[in-house]
Amino acid sequence: MAARNIAPGFTILKRFGRFKTACWVLHHGGEAAIVEMPPHESTERPPETAALNFCKRHRLQPRYCLLTHAHYDHSAAFGRFRQAFPRARFVGHRALVEDPMMGRVLGGDPRRAFDEVLDGTTWRGSLGGEPLYVLYAPKHSWSDHLVIFRGAMITGDWYLRDLQDCNNLVAPAEKIRSIERVQAQVRDLGYHVHMLFAAHGNHLFYDVDFQQVMEESKVRH
Repeated sequence: MAARNIAPGFTILKRFGRFKTACWVLHHGGEAAIVEMPPHESTERPPETAALNFCKRHRLQPRYCLLTHAHYDHSAAFGRFRQAFPRARFVGHRALVEDPMMGRVLGGDPRRAFDEVLDGTTWRGSLGGEPLYVLYAPKHSWSDHLVIFRGAMITGDWYLRDLQDCNNLVAPAEKIRSIERVQAQVRDLGYHVHMLFAAHGNHLFYDVDFQQVMEESKVRH
């Protein structure tokens, strides 16, 4: 399956493995960020190889590597990405870095594998001068990150609108607090989010009213 450009600066390399988790390359001005490091089937080219080849082919300098959360279907290839992209900065909130899953994936202390460990709720980088944001917002898991770039948000495994989350790892009241905090963060940034992309690459929403979708997502469990 060929890589898909789903919006300006957003490429899905492939949906990998049994759980069909997408590996994304966000790019602008000759720089790139890779989002998600999923496991792959034995018949698939590894995601880190696909990402490396894509960046070389398009003359992109990989600047960041990010995860939306620590679950295995998103993080399993972290160690191989760390080796494939030694000059990229691996960024994550402390809740992700200290999640037991990261320790199991790496077989050691994950804190040594991250270049930036965040304690706040908002991180800002840039790709070719275009802002790139990561918001820490637990809802599907306690390690959830939302990635904002070029008017779109990669929402990890957040369930949106009237869909109830598939697990109860995060308490219902905390889910709603996270949604409200994200609403406020986006307002404070003065940023217009108008596209929402699930990390698995299976639900891609364009021309959305972000604040309204967030309101509809305050489902009581």
